[in-house]
Amino acid sequence: MNTKKAVSFSLSPLALVISAHLAHAAPSAANTETIIVTGSKIQTTIADSASTNWVITNEELTREIQGGESLKGALGKLIPSFDFGSTNARTNASQNLRGRSAQIMIDGVALNAARTISRQLDSIDPFNVARVEVLSGATSIYGAGATGGIINIITKRGEAGDAQLEVQTGVTTGFNNSEDLTKKAAVAVSGGSETLQGRLSVAYEGKGAAYDGNGDPILPDVTQTDTQFNDSIDVMGNLDYSPDDEQHLSLTAQYYNSQQDTDYGIDYGPKTSVPVGNIYPDYAGYGDVELYAGLIDSSYLKRSDGLVLSEQPFTERLMLNTQYSHANVAGHSLLAQVYYREETFGNFPFPMISESFKQKVDYALSGDISAPTLAFGASEQSNDVLGGKLLLQKDFTQATLNYGVDYSHETFSAFQRIYDPSVSATSQGLSFKHKANIDRYPDFTTQNIGVFSQIDWAITDKTNLFAGIRYQNTEYDGDSFVSVYKQLATLLDGKPQAEAIPGGKADKDIWLFNAGIKYDLTDKQQVWANFSQGFNMPDPSKFYGYGSYSGSALDDYVSVSNVGLDGQKIDSYELGWRLSNASFNTQLSAYYSLSDKTYKYSNTQLELDNNEQRIYGLEGQVNYYISDNWYSRLQGHLVESEEKDKGTWKDLSIYTASPSTAMAAIGYDNFDWGTELNLQHVGDLSDKEGDRLEGYELVGLNGYYTLPVGQINFGIQNLLDKDYLTIWSQKAQKVYSPSIPADLVTYQGVGRTFSLSYSATF
Repeated sequence: MNTKKAVSFSLSPLALVISAHLAHAAPSAANTETIIVTGSKIQTTIADSASTNWVITNEELTREIQGGESLKGALGKLIPSFDFGSTNARTNASQNLRGRSAQIMIDGVALNAARTISRQLDSIDPFNVARVEVLSGATSIYGAGATGGIINIITKRGEAGDAQLEVQTGVTTGFNNSEDLTKKAAVAVSGGSETLQGRLSVAYEGKGAAYDGNGDPILPDVTQTDTQFNDSIDVMGNLDYSPDDEQHLSLTAQYYNSQQDTDYGIDYGPKTSVPVGNIYPDYAGYGDVELYAGLIDSSYLKRSDGLVLSEQPFTERLMLNTQYSHANVAGHSLLAQVYYREETFGNFPFPMISESFKQKVDYALSGDISAPTLAFGASEQSNDVLGGKLLLQKDFTQATLNYGVDYSHETFSAFQRIYDPSVSATSQGLSFKHKANIDRYPDFTTQNIGVFSQIDWAITDKTNLFAGIRYQNTEYDGDSFVSVYKQLATLLDGKPQAEAIPGGKADKDIWLFNAGIKYDLTDKQQVWANFSQGFNMPDPSKFYGYGSYSGSALDDYVSVSNVGLDGQKIDSYELGWRLSNASFNTQLSAYYSLSDKTYKYSNTQLELDNNEQRIYGLEGQVNYYISDNWYSRLQGHLVESEEKDKGTWKDLSIYTASPSTAMAAIGYDNFDWGTELNLQHVGDLSDKEGDRLEGYELVGLNGYYTLPVGQINFGIQNLLDKDYLTIWSQKAQKVYSPSIPADLVTYQGVGRTFSLSYSATF
């Protein structure tokens, strides 16, 4: 696993310089001289960066993935300020970068959308990933969604030369039973001439059941879903054409499908069919928590087989991406990009109670009360995105100027499958018969157009100044919408059709600025300071389309027609230092980010208040090369997240905030074989409401052995078989448990697993 001393990549649309991030390699004194290439093929070095940047190499990613980690889990281990991810979860919800949301890309195409469905990392098989480029901290360059930074996944491409065949296969198991097995297989063919190169690949993963540290089955995730009994396939093809030294055209197409197929579901127990008269006296006048407690008894909840469900959770994505660059257009370098992305997400049935039953529980005192309607609904949501970017770069004697424009047009739609309550009740939540579809959220069209400019000015041989500006206009166009519970009352209880919450249009103009300075202490040591603004726009489906009713008449509501479009603007400050020499390299930074507003979730509804929010911390990594073969790594992220409440700074909700984390590793590598022992630490976290996230520590071991043909990789995740709750489970309890029992979203971490894989290139 030899890490190369020179790394080339492109991060469109602007020249973001990324530092080397070395592991499994002998000491190298060259990492500040690592060659990098902008989106328009202009070379520079990492020493010219005035921000905290990381490169996750293919060797590092391979070590983690073939050792049994998921993509989100591997990135959590390898990016110091990116929260640890759950191996078993499909979602990367609340997996923040520097305590805020990250914009995740594939080859410069953003996977974030106006509707923040957190499956950006359920988007590509790691077999197709060449490396990952990371910019930590808010950036004004890319627009909404990058308040914590950017994670750009760069895909593998063909190279000039003879045709190559790349194969990979592997298994992961915890040896609990025959269902506890994950299988992987992938193949790719690539090659080409100096003018035309291409690569075509197919990667498959079939996952089995998941078990915790006690050997017990992990409860299926009914909120954001998981990947137990899940099959995924990633088909990717690309072409690169260079007719001359100045022009380059690249085409990429990807189809990704991740589909669950399981016989296991949640057994909710006999109370799903208890007549209301038996529970009503205990729960009259109480709110949602007690209401659900009367119908869902936590003591009965368990994973059971016998699930009957035709439409199981899935992620399906098609992405097309075209980039064209020219080194000399009227004295400029030019990069043009056009992309299209369509994706659909399916979810697991989730318990819902019709509004008429809520009214009976709240207001009825006696009399003949009919049975409650405990319904189950599963949402399906779709995004279609068409976009483009145009970048021009002009080099002057002591400065480089980038400027350009970007545009995206996104349509979002969603519906909810409602299942027959009588069938679900008699089966205790295991059998689902489709009854009808209702609207889940208002349909939206979102349009973004941005204009940006950035300058890098070398004022001396050792000092560079950076400055930039971005203007963006965001417009929402939403359809009218009837409250979900009113639709349920009409469908299940025969109530009259309720009045629709009006749709309408709203738009927002945003100006963002950035500035920075970088100074070379030596040719291998730099310090920098920067200021950058970022912003987030509200998820329109979670923010709009909510209302209160008197019968079927609309009383009050939140809609684009009566609530102006607003967002969260962040001012981010950073001081940093990096050094590389023969025995170690390090990068350390301190940051402070302040936003003018705070996002909150109330029973999954998004709210935006005027409380200021601040997140500040330290991020860093040190790689120390003990000898030619032995190395060590220490990285950490110490973070505090607070909001201003009535003039006093208080701890931010554990659902939104990030815990402090750390990683330590020691390894041996002689380029024929190597092994690494690592330790993950997640700190405890509490908030002003008294909720608490319990931290944990996990130990992992991985390694490789080089064969005459190919390489064997092995790994043991959760080496000590620790029993713990995932970060996502603890955050889900915070946001979902006001309406369902916390036990329904209690997801244990995966226990000890063993992985073995083989890979070769012919």
